[in-house]
Amino acid sequence: MYSKIMYYRSSKKAKSTPSNFETIVSPVDTSLLLIICLLSIIGLMAVLSASSSYGFSDQGDYFYYFKKQFVSFIVGFIFMGFFIRFNYKKLRQYIKPVSMVLLVLLVCTMIMGRVAFGASRWFLGMQPSELAKPICIILMAMGLSECKKIVDPLFMSKIGTILALAALILLQPNLSMFIIIMVTMLAMCFVGGISFSLLFSGCVSFLSIAVLSIMHKAYQSARITGWLDPWSDPNGKGYNLIQSWYAISSGGIFGVGFGASKQKLLWLPFGYTDFIFAVIAEEFGFLGCLFLLGILIAFIHSGFMVAKRASDRFGSLLAFGITFMIGFQAFINIGVATGVLPATGVTLPLISYGGTSVVVTMAMIGILLNISRYKIKRINPYVK
Repeated sequence: MYSKIMYYRSSKKAKSTPSNFETIVSPVDTSLLLIICLLSIIGLMAVLSASSSYGFSDQGDYFYYFKKQFVSFIVGFIFMGFFIRFNYKKLRQYIKPVSMVLLVLLVCTMIMGRVAFGASRWFLGMQPSELAKPICIILMAMGLSECKKIVDPLFMSKIGTILALAALILLQPNLSMFIIIMVTMLAMCFVGGISFSLLFSGCVSFLSIAVLSIMHKAYQSARITGWLDPWSDPNGKGYNLIQSWYAISSGGIFGVGFGASKQKLLWLPFGYTDFIFAVIAEEFGFLGCLFLLGILIAFIHSGFMVAKRASDRFGSLLAFGITFMIGFQAFINIGVATGVLPATGVTLPLISYGGTSVVVTMAMIGILLNISRYKIKRINPYVK
């Protein structure tokens, strides 16, 4: 991992193809595509099992959430197929108008969006904040690859757009999405060669904003106290985490079997979204969790290898940002379910229920697979 990171930081100038090399277009990374298909199958199976009781309770249909998730995956695969064939270098041409549209959507979400659990995050049947993830990654990749210095007006304009998007997301409020975006941006700056002093300043600013948000939002503060000592209020602030622990511990080594989870029977809140990993742990046990973690690690490794082999610096940073963001979000979700992190409301990519999340994640993976198609080939190794 260290060598991969230093690969990016060693590139002080924009990565370009030497004169004795040429860029070739090849088939997509087959191993990465197989990993995505496997994760999709696991996700559909997990939602089918974990959401059945909630589907019957909420809509009178055991398969209600599964059918919606299945449709989301179909749409997601369509988007993934489109972006596999769409040259990622052309994304720069459309990012400015798309960013402006997203800013308008986020403002409309704050004003007219559907409010749930104390936050306004849904507008026109989707979560516009999910769309901010790929847009921020593209903007940051453009800034780091096209601008030679931070004070460049083009770089500052892209940073300004990212901060505006993040600020609107924080005001929803959606602290978890804000954290995912900002941490990913800082990671991209690190591998992009930004000085440590500026990175440190960015980290301090980011942490200060996060702490202030937690201090001024009662429900966010309650999540922290419930995480630190869930048994102090087992029927209130600590209820979700305790029920998640019950599910994980009940799974043992081999699990209770697919569909046999007891905690999903309305005991575990958000069992098909935020805490779906706990249901998987109960039904498939420790070995099933290791299998899922192994697939996620394989995805991260494959994504970083795509970034390392990309034909240009923009593609390298773009692939790194996509891989890091998906991996980081998975880490947060699993950390919440196991009690390593406080509750955040973050889904497990491609596994948890969530239409917008699935479609956006599949689109991002389509971009990643497109980057994997462009490779550098030596045409005359003996050029002097």
